[in-house]
Amino acid sequence: MRATRKTSLTSLTSIFLLSSLLSACSGGAAEPNAQPSAEGETKGEPVTLRVEMFDRGNAPAGAGPVTDNFWTQWMQKEFGDPNNIKLEFVPVPRNQEVDKLNVLMSTGDAPDIVFTYDLNTIYNYVKDGGLTDVGPVIEQYGPNLKKFLGEEVLSYGVFDGKQYTIPAKRTLQFTHSSYIRKDWLDRLGLPVPTTTEQFYNTMKAFKEQDPGQTGGKVIPYAFSAMNNTSVSNTDQLIGSFVKPMSEEDFYALSATGIKEILKPGYKDGVRFLNKMNQEGLISPDFALDKDGKQFESDVANGYVGAFTALAAHPSLMGVGNVFDTLKKNVPGAEYVAMDTFTNEEGKTPKIIYDPTGIHMMIPKSSKRAVEAIKFLDWMSQPDVLFTLTNGIEGQHHTIENGFPVAITTDEAKKTFYNNFDIAIVINGKDFGSVEKNMEAVAVGFPDYKDLAKQTIVNALKDGYTAPRFDRPIEAEIKYGATLREKATEIVVKSILAKPEEFDAVFDAGVEEYLRLGGQEIVDERRAAYQAMKE
Repeated sequence: MRATRKTSLTSLTSIFLLSSLLSACSGGAAEPNAQPSAEGETKGEPVTLRVEMFDRGNAPAGAGPVTDNFWTQWMQKEFGDPNNIKLEFVPVPRNQEVDKLNVLMSTGDAPDIVFTYDLNTIYNYVKDGGLTDVGPVIEQYGPNLKKFLGEEVLSYGVFDGKQYTIPAKRTLQFTHSSYIRKDWLDRLGLPVPTTTEQFYNTMKAFKEQDPGQTGGKVIPYAFSAMNNTSVSNTDQLIGSFVKPMSEEDFYALSATGIKEILKPGYKDGVRFLNKMNQEGLISPDFALDKDGKQFESDVANGYVGAFTALAAHPSLMGVGNVFDTLKKNVPGAEYVAMDTFTNEEGKTPKIIYDPTGIHMMIPKSSKRAVEAIKFLDWMSQPDVLFTLTNGIEGQHHTIENGFPVAITTDEAKKTFYNNFDIAIVINGKDFGSVEKNMEAVAVGFPDYKDLAKQTIVNALKDGYTAPRFDRPIEAEIKYGATLREKATEIVVKSILAKPEEFDAVFDAGVEEYLRLGGQEIVDERRAAYQAMKE
């Protein structure tokens, strides 16, 4: 809030005359962005702060473009105008964000605040010296930002001892949960499976007895071939076969964004899926389903017994999406959460997100580091952040049991959509504790509240984060994109292989993976781990 000071006319006149005299004597001029010291003084020309903005191409009719809408205007009024800063938003297509950002960075046209989730892209910018060390600027101009994010979150943006990125705070670290048709279990008199063996036997029963009366279209366990998908994947099932290893191997055999095919036991998990494929227990055309659309259609049409996907996700539980469509197509159909993929220790391990969201950066080419940190600091204030993430009470939400509940009218949606792309310092909503944050997410799915909450609980149980280093892994930058596709290809081909050819297919794939740069990644990560422990 801008402070206002009352000053007498005599005082103002004196100040003006003194300022004019000093200016004339020195021959100098006021700073372009000088702030007023008394009401009525000229601020000077505003400076422009350019901020990246994801463009998802989904703006409701009448909402305006992502660069000029209700919220960009609100931020200009609440932050820009009082600080003599003109906010300019630079659109970047979400599905091309890394390629577009690379072009902007290489040409020197990048906005003053840019961001990405892609760690290898960040490593590349760090290595090339393209980022500003924002540590000193945060210390001076970002007290709210520093308090909100905390030391742990900020540490994820430190590379080679310098604060090159500002990670957003992730309020809940869950990723995937598994779902199973309760109505099918009830018809067969079966409980929700709690071990991998029980899961397998249940899938066999679904196949043999077709409790959904699908006319032979039953798919006991469904997934797609999408890589790093938000709709379905097999990582939790396969990961439950991974065996214990030393901390050094855990660091060395992991790779950012790549399926962990080198870990001991991973091959056994893929072999298990190969067996399920031979027995008709998985999606028959999963390898052709590159965008997950076939998977979503199969679930919505009532053919699928179980699957693994993001917990509490709008694509499943949002109004008019997969589960709503399923209810219309198959009255009485119901999914419940399950946590069934147990390892040899009886745990259900699953990778979870780091406590961070997107990484914000200030390019070295920017002259507005101070203004950028001031903007993020303003955004980190509790009242501002609450408004950006929930909208305005009465217009975008109501308060029920202490939590904001979205108003879903067309008019409300026109001025409140994709706000998670605007409140860039946070991923999720923060109500002070994990339990309250889970409850707040669940409230957002009124027809699936209990299911949403249980999927989050399951997704966090026995979760672990990926190992990280405070410096770039050069081999991952060089080979990461190629190996990400190669690892997925190995898994797909191995699942589809004839049982007698499984070992040859998987082993040949791993050999090629290592030759294409995988071994270099392992060696560099191992060396980095050893250096970290010295």
